Amino acid sequence: MPASRGLLIGIVAVVVVIAVVAAFLLMTQPAAGGTVKIGLIAPLTGSLAEHGLDMKQAAILAVEEINSKGGILGKRIELVIEDTACKADLATAAVQKMITQDNVYAVVGEYCSTVTLAVQPTLMENKKLLLVPVSVATKITEQGYKYTFRSCANQWMQTTQHADFVYEHLKPRTAAMLGINDDYGREGLKIWGDRMKEKGVRIVAEEYFDAGTTDFTPQLSKIKAANPDVIFVVANIRDAANILKQAHEIGLYKQFTMLGGVTSEEFLQLAGNDALGLVHVSYFEPTSKRPAAQEFVQKFVQKWNRTPAMYAAGVWDAFMTLKYGVEKAGTWDVDKVAEAIRTVRFEGAQGTIYYDEKGQAQTKVLLVQVQKVDGKLKRVILYPESDKEGEYIPPERIWGS
Repeated sequence: MPASRGLLIGIVAVVVVIAVVAAFLLMTQPAAGGTVKIGLIAPLTGSLAEHGLDMKQAAILAVEEINSKGGILGKRIELVIEDTACKADLATAAVQKMITQDNVYAVVGEYCSTVTLAVQPTLMENKKLLLVPVSVATKITEQGYKYTFRSCANQWMQTTQHADFVYEHLKPRTAAMLGINDDYGREGLKIWGDRMKEKGVRIVAEEYFDAGTTDFTPQLSKIKAANPDVIFVVANIRDAANILKQAHEIGLYKQFTMLGGVTSEEFLQLAGNDALGLVHVSYFEPTSKRPAAQEFVQKFVQKWNRTPAMYAAGVWDAFMTLKYGVEKAGTWDVDKVAEAIRTVRFEGAQGTIYYDEKGQAQTKVLLVQVQKVDGKLKRVILYPESDKEGEYIPPERIWGS
């Protein structure tokens, strides 16, 4: 090969490498100009649209808050919102668009764990920060991804804290479990059941239902026949409301306990008085006296004329995580920001937020009970002691023996 031809090939190769590197840097750095695009993926249609609305409104509020104070490192935030309807294929297409067309710097989302797990590899391969505000599947932050951070308690954290509270305060000897037949439900029942068995509680029934079920009588009849002291349920708000209504229709008035999927005013409206006595997890309560929580509630109510649910709090804390991480790094370099986020600590809507090496926020959950206060259904905080609003009321005092 003539020397001149070899030199030419070498020059072309160098140019190609420089072009590829430049293109990749453009994809992982904010766009030129004074704005940075941040994506939000959430279920804005379908059966989980109420929760998606909480996420969307909190995201808009957070971006307005950040921009009103000069943005982040002088750049304004531009929000790109896409609806997933809690479907993995829609979410994957939305994320591809955000990466290739919108050139987002980071993505906040999702509600459904299955959706988050579906889009996570694509975002990580393209060096996009993923800030998870709601999805709780434990493995989201257990897979070693450098650019993934979750601002709410994961399923293991909330389920074990829930089980410990139920054992220590409700003192059951037997328990039944009922869960939706997906990753969320199966993992929830496995963690809760194992924790209870370790404490000597006997699991007398374990039942599942598919998404879209309207008649829970077969599962509830088996549970009633097993006569447990407590019934642990993993479900979304519409299923949970139907489960409580149908349980009472067949005369099943045992102590129901649930994870955090029912923490919303919409659930109380759907379930009505059938929700009375229910004990469940919450990451955030608008009645919390914590100053950061009250400041967030005040801003949210002023903006949207409605009370925020815990999903809104998770999104708010996710955006604040990004803000403090970039500011601490002093640069938008994604590797340096990811390192900085692992060292930030701030008072968020859900309490003190800080992350472990895996990107999981180390937050404490609340345990609440639905009670009637001044004639209205209200979630009363039972735990922790610092936030406590009232005492636990056993079901026999609510429904009679």
